[in-house]
Amino acid sequence: MKRCAALVLATALMIEPASADPVALSAFRDIPRPEPTLQVAYGASSSQGVDVFLPDGPGPHPVAVFIHGGCWSATTAGREQLRHLGPELTRRGIAMWSIGYRRANEAGGGYPGTYQDVGAALDKLAEDAPAYRFDLTRVVLIGHSAGGHLALWAASRGSLPPESPLQGRLRFKPRAVISLGGVGDLSTFGRFVPVLCGPGIVERLAPNDRLLEVSPAALTPSAESIVMVSGVLDRLVPPWVAYDYALALRGRSGVAPRLVDVPDAGHFDLVTPSAPSWAEVRKLVEAGLAAR
Repeated sequence: MKRCAALVLATALMIEPASADPVALSAFRDIPRPEPTLQVAYGASSSQGVDVFLPDGPGPHPVAVFIHGGCWSATTAGREQLRHLGPELTRRGIAMWSIGYRRANEAGGGYPGTYQDVGAALDKLAEDAPAYRFDLTRVVLIGHSAGGHLALWAASRGSLPPESPLQGRLRFKPRAVISLGGVGDLSTFGRFVPVLCGPGIVERLAPNDRLLEVSPAALTPSAESIVMVSGVLDRLVPPWVAYDYALALRGRSGVAPRLVDVPDAGHFDLVTPSAPSWAEVRKLVEAGLAAR
């Protein structure tokens, strides 16, 4: 941790002054959000649904799977918070499958429900792919903030022991996992969760005897590549959080995470189309889905 802090300090001293202020939470909340093409339920709770944005054309369509953030908490918006990204993708021929899930502090959420929801929503994608003309050979998982943790976990759940109630293999192999200001190592970041998200969240999400099942840093990912994108000016999930995850996987996994630090960007810039950093994120998504 001392090494991480020194690295962040050295980086901060070398960067030039920001050319613009990071996107504030209030500005992010005020972004107009269109209705999705359709909504797909995979469970009885209103949180257990998927927003689907479909591009024009016959397909087969590459798919960007999004998992929203919000502190794993029902006190924040659910999957609707990322609806503004749907048109950004569909106009480029990319379908968006945006997952909702029961949060840690709502009925059925936490361990194991939150994780089982993410797995079920991904299984639903595989089941419904023929109906929506999805190309399951061209899928990327993208998670923002708390959703970054869940995206990294989803790509790693196949390495869980058979007796775990969370164990399960993806029915497709994602080209990439792109974590946007996400948390990969709950063992090092968990102590900050009560300050950022409120009491009780981390205890419900990652009970002490289950931490190794839910912290992606303790698991082995199955994606072809992992990209950890951080805003240099992110005060909620600073770049050292991505570094900790990459360090934990070093020498243990066949996938070496790529670290991308975006200058002048805060936590919400990474999912705000008007911010310059969105162009960087979009390029990473398109590169992950590019035909081979």
